[in-house]
Amino acid sequence: MALTETELLTELEKDLQHPDLLFMKSYIKEEGITADTGKTYEEVILNYLSAHPEKMQKTDTNWSMYLTVADKASTGGSRLLDGILTQNDFNRGFALDMKVVLKDSQVREWGRFAFSSIDREGKVLTLFDMRPEGEKETALARLLRLWSWKESVNPVVLSKALSLPAAFQIRAVSLVTGASNERYGLEEKKRMPLPLKKLGIILGVSELYLFHGFHLVPVNQGLFLSGQYTKAELLSLIERDSKHPESLYQKDYMNRMGITSDTGEPCCQVLAEWLLSHRDIWMSLTKGLYRRIEGSRAEFLIKNHYFKNIRKQKVLPPFGRVLSDDLLFLGSRFQQTGRPSLLLYDAEKGKEGYSLLRVLEIPESGDSLLAAVLRIFTHLATMDDGKIIDELKLPKETQVEGRILLEKSNRQTDLFLRDLPFLSALMRAMGVGLVIMEDGYEALW
Repeated sequence: MALTETELLTELEKDLQHPDLLFMKSYIKEEGITADTGKTYEEVILNYLSAHPEKMQKTDTNWSMYLTVADKASTGGSRLLDGILTQNDFNRGFALDMKVVLKDSQVREWGRFAFSSIDREGKVLTLFDMRPEGEKETALARLLRLWSWKESVNPVVLSKALSLPAAFQIRAVSLVTGASNERYGLEEKKRMPLPLKKLGIILGVSELYLFHGFHLVPVNQGLFLSGQYTKAELLSLIERDSKHPESLYQKDYMNRMGITSDTGEPCCQVLAEWLLSHRDIWMSLTKGLYRRIEGSRAEFLIKNHYFKNIRKQKVLPPFGRVLSDDLLFLGSRFQQTGRPSLLLYDAEKGKEGYSLLRVLEIPESGDSLLAAVLRIFTHLATMDDGKIIDELKLPKETQVEGRILLEKSNRQTDLFLRDLPFLSALMRAMGVGLVIMEDGYEALW
């Protein structure tokens, strides 16, 4: 039987004693019309809740106890979810391989967020509830369910799972899947009603549709571009990731060749300035994560004609002779982390003499200059200089440097040279330089 507006509000006020259970009430789960004023239940409830947000505040006495469990999202075997996680960028931030499950006092599942994302500054964590289009649930019930789940999450558990400070804000999104792309071409687009959207803003929840295919991001002066960072965002990312400096060169933002969206500085410049002041982060890296391999084996692994021709020539002016062994650098689990590195040795006797071992590397095709510099410096930092100098029977005073080998008249080379002025101070401090290969006649010392 239909309720009057007064009866409906009386029920609502009574049930707000436990707001986490509100979405389960029949007058919210079902669509109805008030018996006296003819208004929809949704309209009456939305007006009341929007005007009294204080009555929805979570307290120690009005909320049930729920256990928060954070786990890997990728273990579910969903191809759709795997596609989102593999993409990395999502929701103007980063997709996270983390699902969140809520359990009640009897350890039964109360709620579930399929995966998460975090903004580029690490300040807003979004939890996604994936729902197929056409599911029989009123829009108001979905919104209140999502809010109840979000508020039931223990942020300390998520903070530990993500190794982030607990100062982030949590939002929740109902992500509708399986909708036809035709919906974007309709004159009457299906959107969330404005009153629902307003309440969603108050509660920190929203509804979005999952789209897959070509889509556009407008680019205008002063407009934030997906994938473009502010200076603060870049610094926040590198500060977070600096706990594991051995993998910094693998981070996507290290290969950004654009400028910051707010200050207009080259991204590489912002990152290089930070790295120059924090070179001590590499001091903790494990030494000895490499192995020596014969040059012929290295040529087979790298499949690069430069290394083959250099080895045949036996010398590489002005950097001296080519050693018979190359180095293969390894990760913490002793997996190969890059191409083999050629070893060059040069020495000069006398009062102004020197003894130099140079590690020569070819950058990956997708590397920016900054990523290439960090890659080789990470390799240098994991070398046990004393041990390898002894193994190669070189003088004890031998110094080790790194060099990145570039091709002449190559697009990547042009980009590296463009960024060189912003990274030159960092490269000098790291003992890393650039060299360009040429073939032909030259006048040398």
